[in-house]
Amino acid sequence: MKYKILLITFLCPLVLRAQNTVSGTVSSESEGLLIGVSIKVMDKPFGAITDRDGAFSIDDLYPEDKLIISYLGYKTDTLAPIFDREMLIVLLESEEAMNEVVVRGQSDGVVDEAPFLNILITEAELQKAACCNLSESFETNASVDVSYADAITGTKMIQMMGLDGRYTLISREGIPNIRGLNSRQGLTYVPGTWIQSIDVGKGAGTVINGYESMAGQINVELFKPETMDKWYLNAYLNSFGRLEVNANHGFALGEKWTSGVLFHASQLSSEVEGNDDGFMDIPKSRQINLLNRYKYEGDRLMAQIGFNIFTAQQAGGQLGFDFGDDLATSPMYGYQLNTNKAELFGKIGMIYPAKPTQSWGFQYSLSYQDFEGGAGRRLYTGEQTSAYGNFIYQNIIGNSFHQYKTGASFHYDDFDESFDTSLEGGSDSTFLRTEKVPGLFFEYNFLPNDDFTLVLGARTDFHNLFGTYFTPRVHARWAFTPNLTLRGSVGKGYRTPNALMENSMIWISSREIQFLADLQPEVSWNTGVSLSANFNLSERPFTVVADFFYTDFQNQLVYDQDVSSSLLVINNLQGESFGQSFQLEVSYPLTEQIDVKAAYKNYQNKMTTDGILRQVPFQSQDRFFMNMAYATKYEKWKADLTVNWNGPMRLPDTSDSPLEFQLPPESPDFFLVNAQVSRGFRWGNIYLGGENILNFKQENPIVNPENPFGPNFDASMTWGPIAGRVIYAGIRYKIKN
Repeated sequence: MKYKILLITFLCPLVLRAQNTVSGTVSSESEGLLIGVSIKVMDKPFGAITDRDGAFSIDDLYPEDKLIISYLGYKTDTLAPIFDREMLIVLLESEEAMNEVVVRGQSDGVVDEAPFLNILITEAELQKAACCNLSESFETNASVDVSYADAITGTKMIQMMGLDGRYTLISREGIPNIRGLNSRQGLTYVPGTWIQSIDVGKGAGTVINGYESMAGQINVELFKPETMDKWYLNAYLNSFGRLEVNANHGFALGEKWTSGVLFHASQLSSEVEGNDDGFMDIPKSRQINLLNRYKYEGDRLMAQIGFNIFTAQQAGGQLGFDFGDDLATSPMYGYQLNTNKAELFGKIGMIYPAKPTQSWGFQYSLSYQDFEGGAGRRLYTGEQTSAYGNFIYQNIIGNSFHQYKTGASFHYDDFDESFDTSLEGGSDSTFLRTEKVPGLFFEYNFLPNDDFTLVLGARTDFHNLFGTYFTPRVHARWAFTPNLTLRGSVGKGYRTPNALMENSMIWISSREIQFLADLQPEVSWNTGVSLSANFNLSERPFTVVADFFYTDFQNQLVYDQDVSSSLLVINNLQGESFGQSFQLEVSYPLTEQIDVKAAYKNYQNKMTTDGILRQVPFQSQDRFFMNMAYATKYEKWKADLTVNWNGPMRLPDTSDSPLEFQLPPESPDFFLVNAQVSRGFRWGNIYLGGENILNFKQENPIVNPENPFGPNFDASMTWGPIAGRVIYAGIRYKIKN
């Protein structure tokens, strides 16, 4: 297995990087370097916010792009990007704003020029929490919810618009990254200290990145070689005994080459058990993760190549079960998952100075990942080998009002899985499939002025197993006043489900598992509308964003726990299934030092199970979110408080269980409170925080834990946190280049 990983890592061809990167600093004559300045790319769904050193960096820019630089109390400026040196931007104070209260720039917010609802989460926002990995990076943001998978594996899941995270396309710098067998655990394999920013797009995404975006897109931007600190070190320790060490290093290899190394190591060796059921609340874990990439910036050609290697192990279940124990013969109920991955990725692109509207780029990745483990007597092994290529050509039709992107892509996935479906390990099932999906796409952008954008996109993909996919998508943006913007979108999406790895309930209960149909692709239509408003209230900016999205599933893989408490039926959708979400979010600086944002969310997600259309289990219909951030001048001291209220959730029907094992029809509501305080220095900062400060825990999360190999054992009925309060501390240290 190790030799196979090394072959993929070292023998794969050079991969590729498009467009240019722009970096620089923003300052003023009176205040010097400015923190929190908004730099947005006109008519594109991304941008940046300056950090504590007044610095910024933006990738994937073209010479014809325009940068909009804005900061309260200063004149908004629009500039062309400069590619051959750092931009030194000096903002002028606005006479109209001289008497206004100057507040800090937001660390997240809607990208105004984006044609679809896009929220940019910056490094400053990510550092409001410990942010140990990608699954924990959304706890101070209202657009993505974090939930709990079960009482054994310790996996944190994400939901967007109330839908499971598997319906969200998660990419790394534009390349689909967390998918297939990796879609459930993959979020925990992206260290938070590697992330520069996150773009969260709601609704059907662009056709350029593929057909798999059904409920939204999350694009993760890692720190770039050319703008990385010379050294960035982070150490973290929490009260459960989890220790993390992170080290990032950026350096130049000449005039045109730069390189970046990102390293992560973590370990939890102690047994965390706080509810006296004899099971670990969090599995023991250890992980080593390394990413190294190289970037070339020429006058016309831009290229990048990188590789990522990691290994991770988990061991949980009953107290005493450890790494290396044999699941099949152990007298204890154990859980294991051992994962190894090797990936090579890159981009290449060409611009034409004589034709600044014309360019092309090619994205590429190759990866291999294997999984081995299981829970109790149910054993699992899986391998996934994937290849991806995406060629993009961009130009205009006549003038810059009419722009287009077109190209071709190719997805290759080879899956080899084996799973013991019976508790005794006597019924072995093998799941093999190879997917080959070439595709063509075209996207037209109509940009008659700064107030209106229309994006029409379509792609056709040719799946070797499931036939032709046709994916149309439309996005529109209309700023009908300077402070009020309306957006709408509609689009179709497809994905191939992976039943064994996408839902841990298959592993960690005594239910008999029945597969009633052959695997079919999931298909949905997503329609959405949003309204964002910005205006001054008591001379401070008040922001309101309201959005409504509706997802209609034509087909869906259904995990039916309602048919019987002793049975799990996995089948293609038999009936109706839809998701309906509404969110209202407001943000406002109460004072010069205190920012507040709050959101109310309502989800009506219904699916047909056991012949009845009902609310999806383990999903709160009502949620409330609030974050309060405090910072002194120059952010010497910062404090954050985050409150999440989760309404009651429907639980699967257990009325046919013995009386002592029956559960109520719904869970209670509960609050989760997190807080963090940090002290900044020139060299970095130290931080101290707590999660689940109120120490709320789900009572009796495991059904019949005394008899884990018996007929009524079930650890999948999880609706809240299993472990209680955790206190953590850490240090971040930087040496600038």
